[in-house]
Amino acid sequence: MRPIISWIVLVDAETVRIVVNEGPGKGLYGRKTDELKARAVTELSDAPGMTASSVGPNRGSISDPQLKVQAEALFANEIATYLDNALQAGEFDRLVLAAAPEMLGLLRQRLSNEVKGVLLADLAKDLTHVTLEDLPAHLSNVLVV
Repeated sequence: MRPIISWIVLVDAETVRIVVNEGPGKGLYGRKTDELKARAVTELSDAPGMTASSVGPNRGSISDPQLKVQAEALFANEIATYLDNALQAGEFDRLVLAAAPEMLGLLRQRLSNEVKGVLLADLAKDLTHVTLEDLPAHLSNVLVV
């Protein structure tokens, strides 16, 4: 009998870790996610724009404070696409998302209906820096490791 494979996806604005569990008593192990990398905010803009003053010869620069938000949204899109492709390939059966609150909101909006269908739980916590040994304590309410 094939084990039920659960992916625990730990995300913040710049990092993603995928941890795998193959059933109760099987523990956790990490999965490589080298292809999932957040873009640096500087990659989204070449230089600040310029504007002319409505009165006089003065010019000023226009900065885009939304670049960080755009970078996080692009990263959330990449993660959602990755999860959808992995689910279609049969790489996992259940999903637990643990993400910083803002990123969790972005991910919820972008997950496909198929991925949402296997979503066991989502936690508004940044657990990206928690060790594999300490992670089960954070998941005890949603998954038996």
